[in-house]
Amino acid sequence: MIDIRVAACIIRNNKILMIQHKKADKKYWLLPGGRIEYGETIIDALKRELIEETGLEIAVGKLIFISDAIPEDNHRHILNLFFEAKVTGGELQLGDEEILNAVEFIDVDKIDELVIYPLIKEELKQYINTGQPLGYLGCRWR
Repeated sequence: MIDIRVAACIIRNNKILMIQHKKADKKYWLLPGGRIEYGETIIDALKRELIEETGLEIAVGKLIFISDAIPEDNHRHILNLFFEAKVTGGELQLGDEEILNAVEFIDVDKIDELVIYPLIKEELKQYINTGQPLGYLGCRWR
């Protein structure tokens, strides 16, 4: 079974919206988003996930990257779809899922300092600098 995860790349005032997850003693950052539910469109799922995780309402723009996340033992498979988005309403606040640890707009110059999953840091910086979608990035499991 494949899980499909949608995520939003929101940049404003030279800052990017990131959400931090905490699992056991590990903390890492992701673009906010989550899994699509059965019968839900990609766009509807992304809008729902952003409200749940960040309190923000968004308008979804173009698809900017796609990646797979498949570990060597094949115990799971995640298809990641990353979209450009803009905030249209709401107030930034951390959702109540136990895994969520922080949500904030982080200066784009600090991306190199972050642990980001999946492994899209270089492509994210390239997209920020060029505004050009990068298409399929391959498998980015870690």
